[in-house]
Amino acid sequence: MFSMKLLLAFSLLTGVFAQECSLADLGVEDFSDKVVVTNRSTAADAFVAVKFNHGQVTVYIPAGKSGTVIALASTDYTVKVTNPGSGEYGTYRDNLLAARDWLLDVTISANATDSAVAAAWTQLVFVQAALDQMTDSAKVQSCSGKLKTDVTSQATLERLKASDGTPFWALDCG
Repeated sequence: MFSMKLLLAFSLLTGVFAQECSLADLGVEDFSDKVVVTNRSTAADAFVAVKFNHGQVTVYIPAGKSGTVIALASTDYTVKVTNPGSGEYGTYRDNLLAARDWLLDVTISANATDSAVAAAWTQLVFVQAALDQMTDSAKVQSCSGKLKTDVTSQATLERLKASDGTPFWALDCG
């Protein structure tokens, strides 16, 4: 896909120069792909890095808002986000591992109510998904996707809290 975009851009520019046309009518959007990142949190703002084949852009996305990032001649994107909490008590991974262990203890506790066990299992799925997205660092959670021509890619994030109070991101590049 990358080589096809370069070929298209080269062909178009060659035609423009051969006919002595103006580039003023052409915009960046004619050659670009977009990734819209939506922060579905009600109160947590996010600093999000969107990485492409040729670079990375960091954007601030307030709670309940979206941000659009434009890429030129790229085929893939990765959305990265860091610890939604203060980070004072260890790394993001350490906090998620502690939350996962606490939620597992709740699910096997003989004293836990049925509703507490059900809530713990639900939260455990999200916490484990966040842990699975921590492949590069103990501080960064990420997901990736493929860019498609003339299609705006979507990524969403939402700050959630485990029952023990540990904040984490539900991040999706689907």
